[in-house]
Amino acid sequence: MDAFKDLHSEETERAALGCMFLDRSAAALGKTMLLAEDFYTPMYRVIFEAMQGVEEIDAVTVMNELARRGEAERIGIDRIAGITHEISTSVYLRSYIDDLKRLAYLRRVVRTAQEMAQAAYRQDIGGIDRSMAAMRGDGWGSAEIVTLADATEKHIREIAALRESGKKIVGLPTGFTDLDLMLGGLRNGDFCILAARPSMGKSALALDIAKHAQKSMTEQADRVVFFSLEMPDKSLGNRGYTSEFLIDNDRFAVGANDAAWQETLRGVAENRADYESGAGRLIIRDETGQTVEKMSAFLHGLQGQGIRPRFIVVDYLQLIVSKGQDRVREVGNISRGLKQMAKDWDCPVLALSQLSRGPEGRADHRPILSDLRDSGDIEQDADVILFLYRDEYYYPDTEKKNTAELNIAKQRNGPTGTIALTWMPRSTTFRSAAGFHETKEAPPKEWVQEHL
Repeated sequence: MDAFKDLHSEETERAALGCMFLDRSAAALGKTMLLAEDFYTPMYRVIFEAMQGVEEIDAVTVMNELARRGEAERIGIDRIAGITHEISTSVYLRSYIDDLKRLAYLRRVVRTAQEMAQAAYRQDIGGIDRSMAAMRGDGWGSAEIVTLADATEKHIREIAALRESGKKIVGLPTGFTDLDLMLGGLRNGDFCILAARPSMGKSALALDIAKHAQKSMTEQADRVVFFSLEMPDKSLGNRGYTSEFLIDNDRFAVGANDAAWQETLRGVAENRADYESGAGRLIIRDETGQTVEKMSAFLHGLQGQGIRPRFIVVDYLQLIVSKGQDRVREVGNISRGLKQMAKDWDCPVLALSQLSRGPEGRADHRPILSDLRDSGDIEQDADVILFLYRDEYYYPDTEKKNTAELNIAKQRNGPTGTIALTWMPRSTTFRSAAGFHETKEAPPKEWVQEHL
């Protein structure tokens, strides 16, 4: 039984070939827009492949190419002649092409569904996710032609709408004024890296950004998804509350005195409604041993429940499991997988990353791009790279206590420079602090404000 008997049309395939025999413009259009797989009938697919192999399409050149491929006797000159004489106009070729592309797409959907079913029986989550990812990037109408002029006009319309709305940023807000000013917010499809040496506070800063981002979400289905591969959910829960209400971390210590503990419980009860409204859209996944495929499968599971991931945080990149010939290639595969995740879900992905010990050996311990650990692919793949640095980590007696520097070391679509943050260690959180120092490559701040 032919599973695709209703998903192909010999008449349409034959008509499209006839149009291509008819005139040069039709031949060029068919060559450009059609693929061999768009022809389901084997003999018509062979004829089309022969057409692709010649510069000028007519019965003679195509028959010669078929002969060269050893197919002339099977196809026959009578069949070629029949095709060339059946069509009197090529005006309907675009319609034929659309039909062939649509039917080919539906055949791919059926094949992919069969592959997914087989993967499900094998309990192969990665195979299921790969099939789903392949289908998200497929579609007979997805090959829309967009010119540079079209893209420019689209961008201008978006900026005009943003300015009319009174908003100052394009993407999700981070909650840090200067950072939002320079990045324009966290943009859909961007892969962002937040890197630092251990104990600088990168997990705390990522949680702060995630909390601020989810507060700006207005659609019922929108959520922030926080993959915590290092800290358990209860630790994040502790940090989330203390950072929100600027409560000392030791209030949640087991050894806290009873009076302080009772006061903490009263505060939790009083703040419950405010906290849930400000943290209820942040989903935590604290399973260890995660792969990019497992994380994607979890996101698909959320989507099946009517939840839309609008911002994804991964803490941290080097703890993601991957198979490769060496660690450099593994991290490169992970980096590319996270970048693809940002594109597939059309949302920003913020991945935390370790640094090498390079800063420890320099007089100036501030990190630089070459300090990114294990792979240069991270620097290449990321749209934005942020480095977090606190002077008191190295110099306890520094005058810059409780101050942090957030260096925008790379931004694909904007300026770079260093932002000042206030570090509040007793609550493990950061807050905005006045001050931005631009690099030589950055445009003036007035220009940035004008063009955001």
